[in-house]
Amino acid sequence: MKIAIIGSPDTILGFKAVGVEPRGVNSIEEGSQVIDFLRKSDEYGIVLITEDWAKKLEEELQLLEEKTLPAVIRIPASRGSTGEGLRNLKRIVERAVGSDVLKIS
Repeated sequence: MKIAIIGSPDTILGFKAVGVEPRGVNSIEEGSQVIDFLRKSDEYGIVLITEDWAKKLEEELQLLEEKTLPAVIRIPASRGSTGEGLRNLKRIVERAVGSDVLKIS
């Protein structure tokens, strides 16, 4: 399965070198279109999204996260981490194992 990353074009371009499909967005409308495409596709196993864009596209991401795949993982943007990515990872692990094994606040 493929891996995609959503974020500002200048932030995510380097991921292409390691085989991740960059989906650069410059507006909420573009971001919504990308998420809708990924939601309808069965080709993607993981979707990375920068924390800044995850916040802007929160409602659309909820629809994507209703599916088993792709797994949606928030990562820090070039300006640094807001901590949302780590909190999201905690929620994913809790859902998978049924307990807070990471002990992250």
